[in-house]
Amino acid sequence: MGKNIRSFMILSALFFLFLGASTYAVNTVTAINDGTELAYKLNADNDRQVKAQLAIPGEEVYSGAMIVNLIRTEERDMDIEVGGVLYSRLDNYTSFNPVAINLTQKYKAIYSRDESGYILNVSFTSF
Repeated sequence: MGKNIRSFMILSALFFLFLGASTYAVNTVTAINDGTELAYKLNADNDRQVKAQLAIPGEEVYSGAMIVNLIRTEERDMDIEVGGVLYSRLDNYTSFNPVAINLTQKYKAIYSRDESGYILNVSFTSF
């Protein structure tokens, strides 16, 4: 009789261990699926790819947040002008406070180039 009780207790422990592991696996798969779906929704309208040509010819629109990131880039080799305010390539803007730039505003870019095609200045105007 003692052997049957011991076998039953081991079987019960294994069953609950299996049940716990299965529940954990289902929760993990659900969390991964939810994370993947969230990442897809966040990047649905932004493919984050560098493109050689624009999707719509002549149409290039930047958000204020994108411009702030351009200004904060340390390796940039061009001056940036936003709404008449010049941000020189020689200054350090890593701790730049973007209060003067509306992060949700849309801006159009106007490029100033030298005779060899090198970009000297990018001027952003809101529309």
